[in-house]
Amino acid sequence: MEKKKDVLNLVSKKYSREMLKSLADAPKRFKDLSAACGGEKMRAQRLKEFEEFGLVKVNVERIGRRPVSVYELSDVGKSTLRLAEDIKKLQKKSQS
Repeated sequence: MEKKKDVLNLVSKKYSREMLKSLADAPKRFKDLSAACGGEKMRAQRLKEFEEFGLVKVNVERIGRRPVSVYELSDVGKSTLRLAEDIKKLQKKSQS
């Protein structure tokens, strides 16, 4: 139960939902997520938290000779995003 509660706390944090939604569209590099979360420190922290909870998979790709991390939403991440979206809809309904 505690782990579920922690995941709900994570998706309620600033920029979490926006970043998950961005990753739902397609895998992205760190810098590609700047539209969803402009601050580099915050973006890095969220990605680390997402990785700890298994919400994202990190793949290393080569661009030229450089290795680059690419973040992709896992199946758990997709389910978590759907849950977060449902909660957001319920909140809006209850405020109406």
